[in-house]
Amino acid sequence: MSAGTIGPTYGPPLTAAQVVSRMVETNRLRREVLRGYTSLRNYHLELRGLIHLRANMEVKMTYRSGVKDFTILSQSGSAYVRNHVFKRLLEAESQASQQDEKRQVAITPENYNFELAGYERDGDGHNYILKVTPKVKRKFLFQGFIWVNDQNFSIVRIEGQPAKTLSWWTPKVNFVYRYKRVGDFWLPELNETVTDVRVFGRSILTIQYKDYNVTDALDVKSIIPLKPVSSDRAPMVLIPPSPPRE
Repeated sequence: MSAGTIGPTYGPPLTAAQVVSRMVETNRLRREVLRGYTSLRNYHLELRGLIHLRANMEVKMTYRSGVKDFTILSQSGSAYVRNHVFKRLLEAESQASQQDEKRQVAITPENYNFELAGYERDGDGHNYILKVTPKVKRKFLFQGFIWVNDQNFSIVRIEGQPAKTLSWWTPKVNFVYRYKRVGDFWLPELNETVTDVRVFGRSILTIQYKDYNVTDALDVKSIIPLKPVSSDRAPMVLIPPSPPRE
C-alpha cells in the first residue's frame, strides 16, 4: 500500500429497507413488552427577541397500555407559555398516543420514505443514519434524519423539522430528540426545539426526561430477540458529514 492511501473501507451491512424492517419489528416488540412506566419531565421555554418570556413546568407522565396521562407537579414563569405552549404540547402528545393517531404518526413505511444516509460509530457500536421523508404533509409527521442502533434497531436520535408548517407565526422549526437506554428499552432523554417566531424573535424549548420507573413489563427473554448483524463487513467505515443544521 502506497503512502497516503487509506485501507479498504466497507459500506453498512444492511440496506435501508432491511434496517427499517428490523426497526419496525423492534418497535412492535417494545410496545408488546413495555406495558407501563412512569417518568418525570422538566419543560423549559425561553423566548428571546422583541419580548423576553420564560417558563418552567415539571410533569409526571404515566404510560399504561399505550396511553399517556400527565400530571402537572409544579410550574412557574409566563402564564401564557404555560397555558398556550406547555399544556398544548401535553394535549397533543396525549392525542398522538391514541390508537388511531399512533398508526398515522408511526415511523413506518406506511407514513415515510427512507434513504440510507450514513453509518457511524458511537459509544454503543454503530448507528445507521436514515433520511426520512413523509409521504404526506400531515400533523405530527416530520422530515429529517433518524439514527438507528445496529444491534437492537432502536431509534437513538432524531433531527428534523415538522412536515407541515404549524402556524404563520412559526415559519421555521428545528428539533433534536435524543434517547437513552433504560434497562432493556431506549426511551427519551432530551428534546430541544428551536423556533423562529415572526416579529417576536426565537424560542428555545427544552424537555428533559428523568426518573424512569417501569411498572409493568413482560420478561424480555420471553420475546425472541432479533439476531444481531455481524459487523465483520464493516471494520472501518467512511461516512458522510452529519446532516446540516440550519
